[in-house]
Amino acid sequence: MEQKRNQRPSSPSRKPVRKVFDYDTAKPERTSKPGAKEQMFTIPVGNAASSGRAHTTGGSRPACPRQGNAVRKNMGTSRKKRKKGNGCGFFLGAFVVILLLAIPITALLEAPGKLATSDSSGASQPADSGSQVLTEQSDSSSGQQTPPTSQVSGLVGPQIQQDVGAVLPITASLVSLWENGRVDMSYFDDALFIGDSLTQGFQIYNSSFKNAKYAAYVGVGPKELTEGTVTNVDGQQVTAIDEILAANATKVYILLGTNSLQNLTDEAFIKYYNDFLDYLIGQLPKETVYYIQAIPPVSAEKAAEDENYQLSRIQSVNDQLAQMAYSRGLNFVNLYQALSGEDGALLPEYVAGDGIHLNDAGYDAWREYLITHTAYKKENPYLIGSPLYLG
Repeated sequence: MEQKRNQRPSSPSRKPVRKVFDYDTAKPERTSKPGAKEQMFTIPVGNAASSGRAHTTGGSRPACPRQGNAVRKNMGTSRKKRKKGNGCGFFLGAFVVILLLAIPITALLEAPGKLATSDSSGASQPADSGSQVLTEQSDSSSGQQTPPTSQVSGLVGPQIQQDVGAVLPITASLVSLWENGRVDMSYFDDALFIGDSLTQGFQIYNSSFKNAKYAAYVGVGPKELTEGTVTNVDGQQVTAIDEILAANATKVYILLGTNSLQNLTDEAFIKYYNDFLDYLIGQLPKETVYYIQAIPPVSAEKAAEDENYQLSRIQSVNDQLAQMAYSRGLNFVNLYQALSGEDGALLPEYVAGDGIHLNDAGYDAWREYLITHTAYKKENPYLIGSPLYLG
């Protein structure tokens, strides 16, 4: 009776069974010892499943419980391996996405610097073509402005972030000397003022710089200072360059251009100015401090009636003077800014009769601007109360 119960009836209507494979090896699970006939663990479908019995293809013996446990264990291990594999794939995919996003962002960040140094045809432009990357400082040892560098290094702590590839045009307002505090009048004792009738007026009306020297002549420009003779304030015919060299000045203030606007093109004026500086710098001591002063504005009425003195032209020439001074490492004094109003014209309270020259108030404003705009040196005689006063 017991034997009949264990035997499975051989019925032709028996439903098929489903084979179970090891997911790791894709081979049938061994259920016997080596050398024995290979068997397959099967799960019956239909009634066999409901009875909870498992059968083998090799006979009527029920499957060993140990074999079922082994299969379930192998199936669990396979699931764990698949889970681990899915995790690695997720992180790998995330890395690829980040990498793909980083490439265009990097290209966008580098684009301004590349565009700044290339023209429309893609050719590289020189750094001194009227545009420079600015991080400008004054040379405390020589009193001259040093050309700016394109990078800031060696800084510690939080800093204002700047795009080092950003290119800015050199303009008079951008590279002019900033206010460095007031200096004592003795600062100008070894100064020489070179210029035309505007500088002559400064010599006549300004009594503050008592020991300063002047090489100022009516109607001159940079060309006349190196060619032939000129007329000084006493009406004498002199050679300008001889008086300049005889002054033995350690600071040189130059204001030229008002007369040149009438008889020279802007390009010719800048050329003669550069020629004059080449000669002057070659003759004077190396430690001489130079100040290139901007051409002052004219009155609104003068600018309207004479196209040679249009305010836009004066500003353009001053920008070129600023570029020239900057490229040479010289100081640029924006006298135009000191004397003009919101409309860019000479302030009415500074205008003399012809709309070009200054009255007493105008020369006082000029003097005040020079006192507060000097190239920094710790040896400068700054007054008490000045932010740069060292005692």
